[in-house]
Amino acid sequence: MSEDRRAPATDPLQVLVTGKLYTPEEIAGPFAIVLAGTTIRAVWRVTDIAQARQLCSEHMPGEPVEVSDLRSWCVAPGYIDMHIHGLCGHDITTGPQEDIAAMTHELPQFGVTSFFPTIATTGKKETGEQVARIVRIAERQEHERGAEILGIRLEGPFISHAKKGAQYEPGIRRPDPVEMNKLATIGQGWIRIIDYAPEEDAGDALLATLVQLNILPCIGHTTATYEQALHAIDGGARHSTHLFNAMPGLEHRLPGAVGALLTDQRATVEMIADGIHLHPAILRLILACRGARDVALITDAVAAAGLPDGEHAFINRKVHVANGSVRLANGTLAGSGLTLDRAVRNMVAFTGIGWAEAIRMASLTPAEITGVANRKGKIAPGMDADLVALDEQGFVRCTWSRGRLVYKSDANESVVM
Repeated sequence: MSEDRRAPATDPLQVLVTGKLYTPEEIAGPFAIVLAGTTIRAVWRVTDIAQARQLCSEHMPGEPVEVSDLRSWCVAPGYIDMHIHGLCGHDITTGPQEDIAAMTHELPQFGVTSFFPTIATTGKKETGEQVARIVRIAERQEHERGAEILGIRLEGPFISHAKKGAQYEPGIRRPDPVEMNKLATIGQGWIRIIDYAPEEDAGDALLATLVQLNILPCIGHTTATYEQALHAIDGGARHSTHLFNAMPGLEHRLPGAVGALLTDQRATVEMIADGIHLHPAILRLILACRGARDVALITDAVAAAGLPDGEHAFINRKVHVANGSVRLANGTLAGSGLTLDRAVRNMVAFTGIGWAEAIRMASLTPAEITGVANRKGKIAPGMDADLVALDEQGFVRCTWSRGRLVYKSDANESVVM
């Protein structure tokens, strides 16, 4: 690995010396990762702390340096949650601006350095108002210490009533290009992902509008047949919402949208690896069909995630949290209580894949799907300094977002030299 061109920095250079890297490929170290401002300036293989200091003196003479010894841990790219509705009592769909801002500060404890706040189905007026709230937070986040908002995701309202899941049914409506254009105007370029049911999209009008607006169309909450799903992929739908959930199951004579998404390499997929939404055998099936490069881990977490078991609020309704699941009174799953670091650990435990693949599914794969892989999802010179330090069990010890230490575990053993 070579060092990037020199960039001025007023703060000391941060040098993280780690025993192992996941770039996301696994590489044995030790390594020194040099952070300058918001980016990674260099990545060097070293033998010890002393050599890391010597290389800084040779390549960056006169610049103040702060070295952290992380050799008992590994360092990976910061996680990207591309589908999340809330956390720790904060709600993205109906909550105030303070809730969205609070989310940016809560997420780093779970290794998440960037995310797509996801608005579930609400009425026209409410959806537009919530998009505007998130835009106001996103536009002023440059100097914030927390996870970065990369864009807004709308899971609905243009979905199937038959596969609504826990979505607010009175808010579900037919795909409408006029409404979509109005939302895009309100969103000022921040709306990046839309989940929709292709069988409801007359003449593919919404799909064509999304492609024109450079918004990622995702097949989800749908009763689409195999043929309808392939038609949507032909038209530019390049991703799917939580595969298997909120769509008909795989049937050997009626493969449906699941069959299309498992076999067509043009559209990527995402899955909720909490052991509740999908059986571990289904996780293995998805990986066998698509591989870690095409499968993103998501949480689909709601405001009740991170709260104690019991009854909590959910989009003007009540949900019950118990044993990791979040359900409406009728038993319907209402998002999840999952965190992305746990999803990574679960993939290793449930499927037997290695840490490198599991980490990729939470970092580089979502970065590639959402078009930010030019600066996110990898540890390399010139990339954003979004990093997570993990212990050997995959638990988060430290998180850096855009070069700033934004989370430090109480059990942290790192030392600044």
